[in-house]
Amino acid sequence: MSATQTIHFYDRSVFTEEERAILQVAENFLNGIGNRDKALMSEQVLPSGGAVLMRNGAPIFTTLSGVIDRIPFDSPNKIEERISGQPVVRIDHSIAMAWTPYDFLINDKLDHFGTDIWSFAKLDGKWLVSSVADNARTPDTANQH
Repeated sequence: MSATQTIHFYDRSVFTEEERAILQVAENFLNGIGNRDKALMSEQVLPSGGAVLMRNGAPIFTTLSGVIDRIPFDSPNKIEERISGQPVVRIDHSIAMAWTPYDFLINDKLDHFGTDIWSFAKLDGKWLVSSVADNARTPDTANQH
């Protein structure tokens, strides 16, 4: 299987170098999904960092390692999650956040979409995901709040 390449559906030129570095961590994590590269995903996170995944109106609480374990790496289907709209990034010294709209595709067809809210911590000069929260809507529930 060939590695997926990041396709930017947003304008990277509006971000500072540090903001782009933060977005790159998120993109590396998402590229790990399409590339079926658990190690790449794990390199981007604080493993015991937290996650809240809103599914069907109910939260799933897990660690970032738990998020990675939820990815169906053994599925025969092509899977991809990508940032699908213009992100918002904010930085305060050694912490940061990014708000990124996303699309999740299975075999190049939209399965669900939503927003990822990433928190980052800068350790030894490197940004790592410290937590994530997301929601997920299917195309048939797009207009429901």
